[in-house]
Amino acid sequence: MLTEMTTDASRPFYRLGTLLFIGELPRPEFSRFLLDKFTFADFFSVKTDETEKRDLTLKILDLAEDVPYNVQMLAHSLWNRLLQIKFGAPEKSFLTADLIDETREKIIRQSDPFYTQIWNGLTTIQKKTLTAVVEEDGQNLQSNRVTTRSGVSPSSIRRSLESLISQGVLRQDEKLGNIKIRFEDPFFAHWIRLFSN
Repeated sequence: MLTEMTTDASRPFYRLGTLLFIGELPRPEFSRFLLDKFTFADFFSVKTDETEKRDLTLKILDLAEDVPYNVQMLAHSLWNRLLQIKFGAPEKSFLTADLIDETREKIIRQSDPFYTQIWNGLTTIQKKTLTAVVEEDGQNLQSNRVTTRSGVSPSSIRRSLESLISQGVLRQDEKLGNIKIRFEDPFFAHWIRLFSN
């Protein structure tokens, strides 16, 4: 939206200042922040080595696809679950890969009414397009293989992608000359994997 405001000649903020694309938060710093906080709260087992600790924080970032809101939501929910566990069974109050997966699924189930409302407001072609984005990891969506499997023409997929991007459901991630279609809310993509069929 901001890019359009500053690059469209018909808009009032056209060429207002220098364009600066911020990009994602730096992954190493984001991971270190999570590691420090979970370590400070004593949420790692003494048996967990530094590599495993780092891998657990990277798993949080991976599942949230580095989207700050989703990382914060997942980390906050994990924190609260670990505090509850610590109150009842302190010997079990440690961050694990299974706990991260369970917590993400709990968040997604709690968000089901919201995701269901979005899903039911979409056209059949938009639903097929979102399913293709999930299955193809947001790449080569207009290829013959994808369009044949989804039963949607390349032009319909293109129009559907444009609409879903303008609705804020999807976004384009542009890096090194490549474009990957990603979900604004990566947990919605996981909801589609779990419940849309």
